[in-house]
Amino acid sequence: MLKKLLRYDLQSVFKYWWIAALASFGISILGGGSIATLASEHNDSALLTAGAGIGVFIAIMGLCAFMLSSTILIFVRFYKNFFTDEGYLTFTLPVRRSQLIISKLIMSVLVNFSTALVFFIDIIFMLSIGIGSEVILEEIPAELAEFTKYLNFKVSLYILIYIIEFLFFVLLSSATATLFMFCCITFASIITKKAKVLTAIGIYYVATSIVSSITQFLYLFGIGAFSEWFAGLPDNMYAPIIAVIILLMISFVGLIGLLLYLLMHWMLDRKLNLA
Repeated sequence: MLKKLLRYDLQSVFKYWWIAALASFGISILGGGSIATLASEHNDSALLTAGAGIGVFIAIMGLCAFMLSSTILIFVRFYKNFFTDEGYLTFTLPVRRSQLIISKLIMSVLVNFSTALVFFIDIIFMLSIGIGSEVILEEIPAELAEFTKYLNFKVSLYILIYIIEFLFFVLLSSATATLFMFCCITFASIITKKAKVLTAIGIYYVATSIVSSITQFLYLFGIGAFSEWFAGLPDNMYAPIIAVIILLMISFVGLIGLLLYLLMHWMLDRKLNLA
């Protein structure tokens, strides 16, 4: 049943997402042409330069809007499927609450991954038009190949560990951030029957402000002691300690994500009233 739920969720989002993806591709062409105009030695027109500058600005804003639109599609899908008239049907399906949540979570991760991939391709394409494909396809790979000559087995191993840990961290962070917003929407739907979206946005900003304040407090009072401790380590301990620190960050984010999942499951199962 989870496969059916996931397929339905993906179809509901991607039928709009691909339009935004195609639009982002067109925007990258505009941005690339504008960068090429600004970099051209034959461009002596102030008007053309101003237009190219506006084109670069539009391209940057457009690509950011593409990223934002993907996030909005995820949360709109979640809200409509759970807390509108569609929700009456959703919660009468013979599926567990956990399957409904996991389906939405997997959908969000896949959409975010697809968006990041398209965004990366857009940037590469825009730079290829703007500064020349030979720089992207030849010079940068050549520089990376030159850099790898100075790597030994130990350094290469730690770089590989860092990359794997970073990917896990990004994946868990994306899932945790999504669950956090899901919880805000769910809580808003519990405490009010009107203006649920505005209430959810308000809860989200209040909660993020509190978390941000706590994080800044811990950073200000902990960074000095940590820096002093880290600077006193032997040189051969820096690499493994960094790997352990990243692993602890992954574990912490994963624990927060698990708590948010349990909280959301409890709210959907015990507190939500669709009547």
